[in-house]
Amino acid sequence: MSVSDQAKVECTCRNKFPSYSYAGTCQHDGLQSVSPPVLVKLNWKGANFKTGSWGKDFAVGNRLKDHYWVFPMNKDERTLETFRLYSSLKKLLLYSPIREYSLNVTSKKKCESCGQGGGVVFYNGSFFYNCYDSRALCRADPFTMKVSKMELDDQDPASFNNWFSYRDAKYQDMDMAGDEKGLWMVHGSTLANGNVVIRKVNPNNLKVGTPWITTQSKNKLTNTFMICGVLYATKRVNSTHEEIFYYYDTNTAREGNIRIFMEKVMPTVQSLNYNPNDEKLYMFNEGYLVYYDTVFKNQIKVISRGGKLLATDQGQDSERGQSQAGAGALVAAGQKDQSAASHTERDFLSKRGNDAKLEEGEAAVSLVRQEAVGEGNQLAATE
Repeated sequence: MSVSDQAKVECTCRNKFPSYSYAGTCQHDGLQSVSPPVLVKLNWKGANFKTGSWGKDFAVGNRLKDHYWVFPMNKDERTLETFRLYSSLKKLLLYSPIREYSLNVTSKKKCESCGQGGGVVFYNGSFFYNCYDSRALCRADPFTMKVSKMELDDQDPASFNNWFSYRDAKYQDMDMAGDEKGLWMVHGSTLANGNVVIRKVNPNNLKVGTPWITTQSKNKLTNTFMICGVLYATKRVNSTHEEIFYYYDTNTAREGNIRIFMEKVMPTVQSLNYNPNDEKLYMFNEGYLVYYDTVFKNQIKVISRGGKLLATDQGQDSERGQSQAGAGALVAAGQKDQSAASHTERDFLSKRGNDAKLEEGEAAVSLVRQEAVGEGNQLAATE
């Protein structure tokens, strides 16, 4: 069979059988659980660069869906200056970027195009971040290196220069996020008494929308992320676990408490972002690049054939949630992408102890640690 004939057969088979799609939609009732952490690699600058952010393009249906980016901050744990862009996970694992650029394009002492804090995200082909030493929002195109700025000077502007950052992350006053609903900025403000404020951001002109003000003090949280217009906030349980404990739904202006535990590779979370295209959470964890798979409540599956919608189906729990209900299944899902990682980093998680004492009077978490079957041992945690 010729290569051309083989391609036709493969195409026919793909169109013949239905495929199931979840990503990029909000056909569910919110976050239900997250998998054990998947340790990908140490960031390309090394262990001394503990703060920063990483992930993929967080815009739904973007043209760079397979690209990864890593943006470690300088050793001052404030300045965003140099980033790398990778064309695939394999290239990231090999430290082989297609782009490595510095935002410091002038010889001036103050880097006017640089950013500050780990709140940077990559959205629809551009980086969005808090401009250095200012209340401005910046957008940088990694291919043209053109930087746009917008000063935020409304009645209750966002804080900056480490005034209302997260508990363990410096200078993250403005935390950018992208989800199914668009581009967001999470910040604190004086009129909100330091509580978390949520705003939509227009990625084209950098103008911010009407604020949603929450009841949570920003500097008491460890981080936040957005899913389908819902903000989820985390707090520290101990050195090995975080708890997703709070949500604010901008669609209904309602808020409430939840309880979802996340195991960590290292004690301190520097950044946490959700990618609607693959439904993963990306964490920068003291220099290590980590991700989590997510499971949603009552997620509707979209059945398609040849790109055409056939039907939708919804159960008490989604098919995806059922298949990943066990910790072993969640670990196995993470192993697929991690198979190319080094043995040293794969073994790192399995050597982590669970002897950390609980902080701040939080409820104890009973952990059962199991070895994953196959390569790349991970830790499975159950309450």
